[in-house]
Amino acid sequence: MSTSTQPLYSATNSLGPILNPLSERELEVLRWLASGVSNREISRRLYITEATVKRHVYNIFGKLNVRNRTQAALQARELGLPPQLNLSIE
Repeated sequence: MSTSTQPLYSATNSLGPILNPLSERELEVLRWLASGVSNREISRRLYITEATVKRHVYNIFGKLNVRNRTQAALQARELGLPPQLNLSIE
């Protein structure tokens, strides 16, 4: 069983290149975050704890050099990352 640990996303933001690309899970969390979903709801949809979501959000903020969810969502849009659109409850 071979799993790749290569980062999936590398881009630039207003300060230049993002030095630490986002992981696959961080991209998932960012897409939900950009859709306006709460940490609790993200945890339910991705089957992870809310504490894990908070850790991913913290890492995303650092990697994108932003301070809040709104800035992260705007940065995601600027980077061409579409928000998660399936908002129906499963």
